[in-house]
Order: sequence, then C-alpha cells, then structure tokens
Amino acid sequence: MKRLFIFLFILPIFADHPKLLMMGAGVFDVDRKHPYSQYQLEYRSDYEIFLSDPLFIRPLIGLMGTEKGALYLYTGIAFDLFLGRHLVFTPSFAPGLYYDGGGKSLGFPLEYRSTVELAYRTDNEARIGFQFYHISNGSVGKKNPGTESLVFFLAFPL
Repeated sequence: MKRLFIFLFILPIFADHPKLLMMGAGVFDVDRKHPYSQYQLEYRSDYEIFLSDPLFIRPLIGLMGTEKGALYLYTGIAFDLFLGRHLVFTPSFAPGLYYDGGGKSLGFPLEYRSTVELAYRTDNEARIGFQFYHISNGSVGKKNPGTESLVFFLAFPL
C-alpha cells in the first residue's frame, strides 16, 4: 500500500512542469450582494525553486480585471500537488497592486491573494479547473474589507 501511495502521490511531483498560460473568467466579490464579472491572465514559469525534497514552488505573474474597471497586477508562488495522474491541487500566494477603478475599494493599493485551485491536467499538460481566492491587504491599510473570487480557467502549456 505504501508503494502505491508513493507512486500515485509523490512520484508525479518530479515530472517536468511546463510553462503555463492561464486564461480565466469568473465572479468577483462572489459572496456579497452585488458580485460582478472578472477576467484574468496568468503566466506560470517552468522554473522550480527547490525547498526540500520533494517540495518545489514555481513563480507566477498575472493580471486580473473586473467589469467595473478594477485591476490587480500580482506576482507570487504556486505549488502543484498531484492527486494521481490528472488531478492537480495548487495553493498559491501572490502580493500585488490593486486599483479599484469604478469597482470595490479594498482599502489599500498593496493587496495579497491567497488561492486554492483544483484542475484536471490532460495528457498534453493543458489544464481546466477552478480557482477560489481571497484578496486582502492584511490590515496594512485602515480599511480591509477583502473580497473573494471564483474563477473558471483554461491553462495551456507553452
């Protein structure tokens, strides 16, 4: 049983990770009375930062915008945890700069995004999945309302 666990859950971590270009659409401020649409573009590098065996993190950079004119430019790190051959769970963290445009004020230009993601990885390493994330300034500003987003995405290997 232990060998099966190692084969299914640990060995896929050592697979090569291609660069990914992710395109997504979803709902901004999903748990409030007046949510609105959002769109995002994200790039995940194939560069892996070794933490400890078998933990690697990958850099990411992205841009999110909403129908109300809000923009969020972020950069951070992601960790892919393979749950078998095709299912990937990815937590990530990304600080960034937020501009509210005509949308929701988050209280400070510096905001932090904490994300959990679940995706199906195809044989050609493309992904289709969902992200749920929270954006907050961590009480750096006087006001810290935070917001949550739910995003459907497609990711293509480069």
